[in-house]
Amino acid sequence: MDRKELLTKVKEEAGLESLKQADGAVRVIVGVLKTILPEEIASEVEGSLPRDLREGWKVVEPFPSDILEREDMYFEGMETGETRPTPTITHG
Repeated sequence: MDRKELLTKVKEEAGLESLKQADGAVRVIVGVLKTILPEEIASEVEGSLPRDLREGWKVVEPFPSDILEREDMYFEGMETGETRPTPTITHG
């Protein structure tokens, strides 16, 4: 698989409008992977990629790990003081 094939697949699967959007999505994913993977594993991934994808992998910088920790707050929800019933399979 080359870069164009990857971006086309990401564009189609994610329902994006352009290869530029797909490129942005791939860059974010690679940045996150380079942040959370141990350096040894990231190097193995890089070494296993075809040449053009490897070049793309090299230019993406890892995110500072504190950014990912701050972003977790967005997914944890906010304390509002309200209590809501937790949906269940039968009472969704």
